[in-house]
Amino acid sequence: VPPQVFMPWKENWCFTGVDRSQRTAMVWHISLRPVDGEGVFTCKFDGPDLRIRHVGRHPIGRGVEVDRPLTDGAVRFEVIEPHREFLLTFDDADTRVECVASARFGPFDFADGHLAPGTSTIGELGRHVFPFNHYEQSLSFTARVTRKGHDDITLAGWGNRDHSWGWRDDFGFRSHQWICANFEDSYVQGSTMLDTTYPDRKYGGFVSDHAGNDPVVDIDISGTYWDDPPNEPLPDLDRDVTYVIRTERGRELVVTAHLSDRLRILYLNARHPDRSQVYQDAQVFCPFTLDTTGRDGVGLLELGKHLRGDGIADRVGRR
Repeated sequence: VPPQVFMPWKENWCFTGVDRSQRTAMVWHISLRPVDGEGVFTCKFDGPDLRIRHVGRHPIGRGVEVDRPLTDGAVRFEVIEPHREFLLTFDDADTRVECVASARFGPFDFADGHLAPGTSTIGELGRHVFPFNHYEQSLSFTARVTRKGHDDITLAGWGNRDHSWGWRDDFGFRSHQWICANFEDSYVQGSTMLDTTYPDRKYGGFVSDHAGNDPVVDIDISGTYWDDPPNEPLPDLDRDVTYVIRTERGRELVVTAHLSDRLRILYLNARHPDRSQVYQDAQVFCPFTLDTTGRDGVGLLELGKHLRGDGIADRVGRR
């Protein structure tokens, strides 16, 4: 029996961004789940004088049209111009946010990326770093936050978006690392994943600049420190980590994520209905250095780790 028989079908959009000068980060996440007949709409902002946490579930049909605005009544997402401009808004009784995200470089389709050797239980798709259809793009953004009883806040910075779809089992993921680093003249994205569709670690990603996209083929992750011990929640993530990223065109980039000076951390944890499994997903917004050129940048390092055990969902908690 094909493994996909036991997997739900999802279409996910995720937009992240960070205003470094104001040490404020944002995550917008829309997860369409037509088999379940619902969409999950998330808006999170975190800053010195700003905290928004919204997760809403909203009925959807089995055929969802993404060429029209998607909303749960509070979060609203609209494609203004495909691959170029996007509008996200949030409204509740006391707060309104309007965010415009614009392309910095062209999108990268992971179907054009590196393939791991050997075979996967779901065919060629499982040899890609993420075992589902997926593409990603570097963005700039502006956002205005209006709240009752507070001065308005205007934010601006860099970020990224990803769009994925297909059959997937979030509890089949074992761990992942997702480097999303924006620099003045480039965007460096490196990814690695362990999941149950493939027997070994996979690598992927891309480097974007005005000349196009250069696929990532390998990443040295020997400086990381959170996978062990297994089945333990992620640690404090307060020590810097350096990666060596190698590309299809022969480039070798040394990138340091300065977790010791992290700006914010937000979570997109997935909890199994029986509370016995969690896929802990931490998005750490921090400065980056491209050590090979000395350039300074900013972005996020997303880390995922699978945890299992009675009551583990309650132990990890909500953030």
